[in-house]
Amino acid sequence: MTHLAAPAAVQGITGGHILGAITLSGLALGAAIALILGVRGSDIIKIDNKKKAAWWGIITGTLFEAAGGTWADVAQGISDVPKSALGAGSGFGDPGLGGTALAITLLAFGPKWKRMVWPALLGIAGAVVFGQAGGAWGILVNVFRMAAAKIVGGA
Repeated sequence: MTHLAAPAAVQGITGGHILGAITLSGLALGAAIALILGVRGSDIIKIDNKKKAAWWGIITGTLFEAAGGTWADVAQGISDVPKSALGAGSGFGDPGLGGTALAITLLAFGPKWKRMVWPALLGIAGAVVFGQAGGAWGILVNVFRMAAAKIVGGA
């Protein structure tokens, strides 16, 4: 008589690890590579308009912030440029972080961009400022950060 035993758990899926052994840094790296390839022109990853570029930037920036360390430093460095140009001490008064988030969003999605690198960079900057501004701006990035942490098996 043959007995069938239940198969052992598949490596990497146990404990909620949907993508196997990957960390937030791994997701940040993947998002950065995909963003660069898509903006530069890939036959697989199509980032061919400002909306896609800005959203890819927001997602990538959020993953950079969630990963922390050097990734967060890169995102914060990118966000420092529009924050200093548009925020307090810029000659536009003190719009606050919410006003700066609004300005960055309008600049990412508003103009007719010929090069998709600019809305992508503004998207990365926006992700950082959204989290810092809090309120409605922070909801999107915080929900995405929690979902990303869950995907890699974090809290």
